[in-house]
Amino acid sequence: SHNGDVSSVAATLSPAPGAGVRDERVLRVRAATFPRRLVAAFVDLTIVALVTTLITVAVALVLGAPLPSSKELGPDLLLAGVLDRNPMVVGSLGLLCGVGALYQIYFGGVTGQTIGKRLVRLRIISVRGRAPGPMRGLLRLLALVLALAPSGLGWLWCLFDRERRVHRVVEGVDDVVHR
Repeated sequence: SHNGDVSSVAATLSPAPGAGVRDERVLRVRAATFPRRLVAAFVDLTIVALVTTLITVAVALVLGAPLPSSKELGPDLLLAGVLDRNPMVVGSLGLLCGVGALYQIYFGGVTGQTIGKRLVRLRIISVRGRAPGPMRGLLRLLALVLALAPSGLGWLWCLFDRERRVHRVVEGVDDVVHR
């Protein structure tokens, strides 16, 4: 029998590997709304930023690098650090990207639910109704980067898309409301 693509209405569940008879069941799901996705993304970004900040501060203290005062913090300090090729700033940005990538690949791909998505009761499913896996998690991460690259305009797509998907590049995977 044939498994169709995941839509906002149904995903096909197949039996566990090694089961004799293939029994297809249809799982009814609803596509996640933009506000839910936005709240989940904000929670996830906050977690990744906090972890990165804690690691950066710990490394700065161990290395004896000066930390900026609260008055100095801001986008101009970040931009000046990048333009000056300050190792702490460049390292912190690299760490932010690395922690964010691992967070999305593990939680989004392997478990099918980031902490933010769990908070707003969303789940990422494949065409079989399961967590997408690490490779699809990596593809979702790349699609997310592409969606955010033009000043986040890729996220606006889901306001006009009938199925409200943010990154349709990764077919067969979608965010759905989890009951």
